[in-house]
Amino acid sequence: MKYNRVLATSLLSIFFWFLLMPSASSGKPKRQDEPPPRTNGRSAGSRGCSNNRRVLKNAPPALILLSSNTKKANTISSNPIFAWFIRDSQIRQMQFRLYQEDSATQEYELVKEITDKDFQTKPGIMVLPMPKTVSLETGKKYLWQVELICDRNRPSANLFAEAEIEMAPIQPNLKNQIKQAVNPEDKAMLFAKNGLEHDALMTVLAGNKNTASKKPRMKKLKLALLNQITSNPSELKTLQNCQIHWIKME
Repeated sequence: MKYNRVLATSLLSIFFWFLLMPSASSGKPKRQDEPPPRTNGRSAGSRGCSNNRRVLKNAPPALILLSSNTKKANTISSNPIFAWFIRDSQIRQMQFRLYQEDSATQEYELVKEITDKDFQTKPGIMVLPMPKTVSLETGKKYLWQVELICDRNRPSANLFAEAEIEMAPIQPNLKNQIKQAVNPEDKAMLFAKNGLEHDALMTVLAGNKNTASKKPRMKKLKLALLNQITSNPSELKTLQNCQIHWIKME
C-alpha cells in the first residue's frame, strides 16, 4: 500500500507546549512541517458493530487509536507499547497488526499479527505491550492497525483504524536524562519535552497502576496528550476518565 502525504501544521501542539510546559524550549526543537498520518486513527461511522443497538448522538467512535491525529508519532522504544479506546461493552474479537515500511518501495511488510480468538475487547483504553520478540529498527517507519470483528462471515463489515509510528534515534543527552529519572512523572515529562508524545502517553498510562497517576501534574500531562488525539470535549472527557486494561502477552 502506498501513501500520499500533505503538509500540515499542528497548532494544537504549539498550544500544548505554551500552556503546559514553558520550559519545553530547552528540549529538542519540534518540527512543524511533518505530514499527518494516513488516517486519523479512528473507525468510520458512529454506530460501530452494534447495528441493532442505540448509540448516543455525541458518542465517540467505536474505536480510537491513542495516536496523534495531526502528525506521525515517534518512539525511541525498540519494543513499544500501543493503546486504543474501545467504546462498546459488548465483547468482540479484535485483531492487531504491525507493518514495517520498505523505504525503497514504500510498501508495508507484516511484522506482527495477533488474531487469537481470545484477543477480545473490553470497554475503555486497552494497552498492548509488544512481546520481546518484536524489535523496531531505528529510522524505520511502521503502520499499526486494530480491527474489530463485527461479522465473521462479512469481513468488509469489520471496523478498523490505523496509525503510523517511526523509530527515532535517541540523543545521548536525553538517554542520560531518562536513566536519571527517578519516577514515571519525570520520565513522561522528558518524553513530552522532546517531542516523543507517544512514549510520554504510554508512560502516563503505566502510571495509572500506582499513585503517580493521582498527581496533579500527571493528570494535566495526560489531558494535554489526549488533547492531541481528540479536541472534542466529550471524547476528551471519556478518554480521560475511562478504565485502563493492560493486555498480557506471552
